[in-house]
Amino acid sequence: MIYSIKANRDTTIYEATESLNAGIDEVLELQKIVSASNTSNTFNSRILIDFDLENISQSVAAAVIGNYPGLSSPKYVLNLYTLQATEIDYKYGIEAFPVSQSWLMGRGRRIDKVGGGPSDHVTEGASWKFRDGEKYFGNQWASGSQIDGNSTGSFSTTIGGGTWYTSSKASQSFNYEGTDLRLDVTDIVNDWFNGTRVQDGFIILRSGSQEGGEVDEERNGRPYGSLQFFSADTHTVYQPKLEVLWSDATTSSDLNVLDTTLTESIVDVKNMKSSYERDSRETFRLVVREKFPAKTFDTVSAALTNNVLPQQSYYSVRDYVTDEVVIPFDNSATQLSTDNNGNYFTLWMDQFYPERRYKFVFKTVGGNYNYPTSQSIFDNEYIFKVTK
Repeated sequence: MIYSIKANRDTTIYEATESLNAGIDEVLELQKIVSASNTSNTFNSRILIDFDLENISQSVAAAVIGNYPGLSSPKYVLNLYTLQATEIDYKYGIEAFPVSQSWLMGRGRRIDKVGGGPSDHVTEGASWKFRDGEKYFGNQWASGSQIDGNSTGSFSTTIGGGTWYTSSKASQSFNYEGTDLRLDVTDIVNDWFNGTRVQDGFIILRSGSQEGGEVDEERNGRPYGSLQFFSADTHTVYQPKLEVLWSDATTSSDLNVLDTTLTESIVDVKNMKSSYERDSRETFRLVVREKFPAKTFDTVSAALTNNVLPQQSYYSVRDYVTDEVVIPFDNSATQLSTDNNGNYFTLWMDQFYPERRYKFVFKTVGGNYNYPTSQSIFDNEYIFKVTK
């Protein structure tokens, strides 16, 4: 199964405006400004983001959430969705680390002006220089010898920018491709759950901050433009989310396996309702049969005979209006289960936005999952709505 939760706090910290807070900005931004006259004057921005993981942790401990194949835990994936990418390099990297100090989100926005002056911004809450605000708390991010020996920090021009542990990290490389961020943060989350680290969220920054030199994309003097992502305060369906993936499929059935890559078939969702309550957990069952069954003498109509799809069959969920993928196909986490009543799968409905419509898409793969020799897609308007 794939279950996702939304971020409960996030902000961008800007090196160029060291005390500015952007806690309720609708945008998260990775920005790099390189001085045209002096490349040593470089100003970056970084993203701080956190999730309420209490219910996830309890479900893992109670084995309600199981393991992902090949791991001794579930898999955790951090997703950020691009609002705008400006003057970005065709090749770059992004990394995420666990933050090693506490921080406050704040209530500022980058465009806010408290006193109307050119530099009068909200300064309470996390910023490049302060982790909790300039005036009321005044705690600066640790730097130099003040940094805990198990963590680190770095900056280009202005001291600050957060601190983080380096024992676990997530990274993603981009090479002339889409800019949505999808980071495997399993090691970081497991360190929080097993008590190795205190959870203070993720810090997201450009690659190479620990290596230095040309591979340090924050300090190598090259411009990388601006990447803007939707924040938790966006009024869209593109809030940052953390996916939890685990294998919950069981494959044991005496029913006939219908190879849909060879036989034209009908796949339908049995007794599907038009809407489901957001706090429910629903099991969906499929009806699988040949579209043109061969004529035979039998006491039961072939149209009433249920089959099961091949073992390599999967489900996905899309937003009905935007067609955006909400739950992607995954060769382990979205595999369909089988029993003697047919195929089925379970969803936790509170991960969906209320009063929106979604649809199911089903897929059967022949051969290797990543390099299939054949494939059948079933996208027949299996539509449902989630209510409050």
